[in-house]
Amino acid sequence: MSHRDHDDTTYHVKITVHHDDDHTKATAHLHWRHADLVGEGDAEVDPDDRYPKRVGEELAVARALTHLTRQLFVTTAGDITSVTGEDVSVR
Repeated sequence: MSHRDHDDTTYHVKITVHHDDDHTKATAHLHWRHADLVGEGDAEVDPDDRYPKRVGEELAVARALTHLTRQLFVTTAGDITSVTGEDVSVR
């Protein structure tokens, strides 16, 4: 199989994290076809917690990516519906 037989596409997700004293917010950006999708995630950090600050960051990023994933599922379901004429749910 030659390289020409492959139809590879690469997408990049840009994740931005903002920290306040007790709050972490992450935003995940994805340019998908002709739309810009944005997932957001938050985490509250108790200053008295013994966990490292990165735990709040990890949680906020995971939530932002989950939000982005849900948007992709909705987009995909819409694409299927536009072809089949049937309402579908994907997950």
